[in-house]
Amino acid sequence: MSDHMDASTPYNGAITREQFLVRETRVVAQLKADENLTNEQIVERVTRLNLFHYPTERELKSISKACCRRLGALSDDPATRDALVQLIAHGMPEEVRQANLYALMRTFRVAWEFMVTVVGPHYRSFDPSLPRRDIASFLEQLRTQDERVAGWSDATMNKIRQVLTAALIECAMYDRKTEMLQPVFLGVSLEQGIRANGDEVCLPAFNCLI
Repeated sequence: MSDHMDASTPYNGAITREQFLVRETRVVAQLKADENLTNEQIVERVTRLNLFHYPTERELKSISKACCRRLGALSDDPATRDALVQLIAHGMPEEVRQANLYALMRTFRVAWEFMVTVVGPHYRSFDPSLPRRDIASFLEQLRTQDERVAGWSDATMNKIRQVLTAALIECAMYDRKTEMLQPVFLGVSLEQGIRANGDEVCLPAFNCLI
């Protein structure tokens, strides 16, 4: 996965629109795990019953499709993917948030690289300090390396920084006031899924150093 993300996956600014979506992704995971609905059936059900409590049908369709994409991105192996979907559907809240972050990473290259190249090294070196400027610097560096990112506006870059920061906060991995990473424990089921995918490179991003 790391090679694939590095080499051929284009950067996608849709992360600014979709954001973390842990509540919505869990609803979709439950429909998939418990009722074995197809993605099309899930989008129809979410939209018809307004399961997200959104104001517009357009938003319901857009975000339910995004959640289906994330769950699909959890693994190329059906058994591993099903196990991780079950985890998001029925896991403890902390496990669900961590698995949702992993899904975000496997969906968006910018999230993958942020976690692997910025967050992981901080945990690995026992350096919890992660100032906002370091997150901004990571994004600015991407601007110099990739034509697509170079075309993103300052507002888009700032929004992505906010989304990445918010994802860490949602997982109780970051304190915005102190700008410090927090000690977290990676759930066993998610660790097994990450290893099954061959994604060990991202384990340090979840403070898993073995």
